[in-house]
Amino acid sequence: MSAKILVVDDNPTNLKLVSDVLEFEGYDILKAVDAEEAQVVLAATLPDLILMDIALPGMDGLTLTRKLKAEERTRGIRVVALTAFAMKGDDQKAFDAGCDGYITKPIDTRTLPDQVAGFLARASSQSRRSCLKILVIEDHAEDLKLADLVLSTDGHYVSVVEAAEQAFAAIQEDRPQLILLDLDLPGMDGLALVRQLKADPDTRDIHVVAVTCYLEQYPKAAALAAGCDAYLLKPINTRELSGQLTAVAKGSNAVN
Repeated sequence: MSAKILVVDDNPTNLKLVSDVLEFEGYDILKAVDAEEAQVVLAATLPDLILMDIALPGMDGLTLTRKLKAEERTRGIRVVALTAFAMKGDDQKAFDAGCDGYITKPIDTRTLPDQVAGFLARASSQSRRSCLKILVIEDHAEDLKLADLVLSTDGHYVSVVEAAEQAFAAIQEDRPQLILLDLDLPGMDGLALVRQLKADPDTRDIHVVAVTCYLEQYPKAAALAAGCDAYLLKPINTRELSGQLTAVAKGSNAVN
């Protein structure tokens, strides 16, 4: 069965070009010229992939992407941003909105099929892995943003807080399966937080992965003794992070 792809583009020439190329490759193509029409299509059927023009009339493509990623029914659909405005920072804006990839216009029809096949392969691979509900506790803005981006892009459901005190409310509101915990936090530090979580029968089974760049202040032995399941040193290896957290959630000892 061929993959179903929704192409959203208000430019008739671009819409026809992309659709024709992908139909020739055997894909089942759905079309929309704006966000409103796209939502009508999505109400009727869920595609495997959306090629989303950013510069749409009315609701733009990034706003629509945020909306889709916020809804349970559509958040799992891979969205690839298409834009003619390849300015510095545009790729980051696309990822921040929840896009899984980024292709600049004019579309190269020679490489488009391989690009699409790559995104579909990633989606298929992700569907075979269990997605986790992860709480990231990190007071360093750049590290927090990076962890959120990496894990969300890999299909996990991520929430973030910047302090231990905020974490208790977040856990009560939406209990995570795993916590990625910076040990050097303002106020209550990470070791005190994990001790409190592990002492409570309601939260003791939440997996906790400690993260720090202060090896002497927060040694691995202290983190494990406090109740952490694993210990990672910064800078985090973003290529391995998702797999490491999945291994911990499954009870593997692969992460030290």
